[in-house]
Amino acid sequence: MQIDSDTPRLCALYSGAYAASGSSSVTIMFPAAIKTVEPPCVFIRNSPGQPDVLYFGMTILGGAGNWTGFRLDAGNVTWRPAGKWFVAVFASRSAASWGLRMWDAAGNVIYDSGAAPVLFTKATNIWSFQGVVNLTIGQSYYHRAEVTGPLAVDEYFMINPFSRGTMAPQQATWNQTGVRFNHSENRLQMYSVGFTGWSTLGQPGAVFARLPGT
Repeated sequence: MQIDSDTPRLCALYSGAYAASGSSSVTIMFPAAIKTVEPPCVFIRNSPGQPDVLYFGMTILGGAGNWTGFRLDAGNVTWRPAGKWFVAVFASRSAASWGLRMWDAAGNVIYDSGAAPVLFTKATNIWSFQGVVNLTIGQSYYHRAEVTGPLAVDEYFMINPFSRGTMAPQQATWNQTGVRFNHSENRLQMYSVGFTGWSTLGQPGAVFARLPGT
């Protein structure tokens, strides 16, 4: 494997747990701003103790070169999302007092042997339409990812591809789209909430990764 300024590896910068209190939204602030131009990849592991909570939004706070945190929003005002998270970028940071460190021509750290690497485990963009179902938050077009398997204790899915809604057919509007990992079914589920929707919602990427030690 080659690591250089053109082929960096995905490194986790920060990680932790989240738990909403008194609201269906929770905001996580990074210990320090992330300086990459591209927004970070946000991975979450929704709590197995909350089988009904759907995540209807993830907003990265800040801007290019100064990403400061992110916000998770659940689809029902009574839901209190909880779980674990980590953020990763195709860069690195000075994390170890000894080891190997590499810089690019501009002096940016592109590799540090003390920075935790993200270990991809599985991915798919194949979804199967399961039908129209009624949730507590309304009628929904239900899809599930066609990759299955229980999550390891340190395994997460990337929520970035599901952070926006989906277009509704023949409508000048869009449907909210919720996502969650169903721990009893061992697969990712996606719901497009609204009275109009498509049986095929395109091919958003379902990407899973481990962060050892979390």
